[in-house]
Amino acid sequence: MSRNFSQSHLVHKEPLSITISVGDGFKSIVWKAEYDMDFDTECLFCYSERITGYRVEDESGVAGKVAVCPQCEKVNAIYT
Repeated sequence: MSRNFSQSHLVHKEPLSITISVGDGFKSIVWKAEYDMDFDTECLFCYSERITGYRVEDESGVAGKVAVCPQCEKVNAIYT
């Protein structure tokens, strides 16, 4: 016996993204954060000469990578 499955039963999930934006203040204690890499570029906000990349996970378990200025602690970029 064969069954026909309608595609209407399939659920398409949109890719989830982390809940932080460029310019937001970043407090690693709020996020599950792990060092990823250093970037040799200026901060968009305070012009510090270096920013640091972190692998982060938000309270919903959604993961991503963010570049943060160690001086002003603002998110400069979200990267993959």
